[in-house]
Amino acid sequence: MKAPSRLASVRFVLVRPSDALNMGAVARAMANFGLDDLAVVRPYAPHWRAARSAVYGDDILRRAKSSRLQDAVADCRLVLGTASAHNRALRRETVTLPALRAWLARRLRGGGRVAVLFGAERNGLTNAELDVCHALLRIPTDERAPSMNLGQAAALVAAEFARPGLARTAAAPALNPPDARRLEALVNAGMSAMARAGVNAHLTDDARRARFRRGILRWRLSDEDASFLIGLLSRLSAERGGPAPARRTPAPTPRSGAGPRAGPRAA
Repeated sequence: MKAPSRLASVRFVLVRPSDALNMGAVARAMANFGLDDLAVVRPYAPHWRAARSAVYGDDILRRAKSSRLQDAVADCRLVLGTASAHNRALRRETVTLPALRAWLARRLRGGGRVAVLFGAERNGLTNAELDVCHALLRIPTDERAPSMNLGQAAALVAAEFARPGLARTAAAPALNPPDARRLEALVNAGMSAMARAGVNAHLTDDARRARFRRGILRWRLSDEDASFLIGLLSRLSAERGGPAPARRTPAPTPRSGAGPRAGPRAA
């Protein structure tokens, strides 16, 4: 079964928006994350007309429906209101943004559209506007700065709804790993480079080889990566010139009191 591209079908509803820049920022955030269903309720008319131009969001703003709140959510199965509770008591079910996925899975099993309401920039949603909401959607913030700019809040919510699709497109590309022969050639090239550079000279050859092999097996190398590293290590070894110097065996220490053997005395 094909994975969903987003948590649910979602409509953003701006209630009494008054700042043209914020309206444009919401439209741009929606476009960034593949959302396109926008409704506005009682916008400040002069600024709403000025907001019709936004990077990536022009079409969304032109197609946005302006209506009463009841009409904007009439075909939605769930309505979420965004609000900050730092200045009033809100006795309603509250869902934090990180918990939204699990909450929607429980409440929207049969599918359907979700409306997310964003209130006016200065005072948010009124109690009457919150009365149409099934729950409050809260973005966790530091208690010293609990409220967010409208455009920032919309971007975070849009990203959360788009997250299933984003996670799928951000998967790491498939790699063609090197075969055992290539890995052995890489180990040999590494051993040669370490010997010429005197790296880990205190270890035996077997210990150095085991350590290097464990390291490259932890990497997600492609066959092309392995070929590049073999060439690099071989070049570095060659530039140091000649074979690795042989280890010199120290001469045995003479025993105490033993001197040179005397030759025969002359007659």
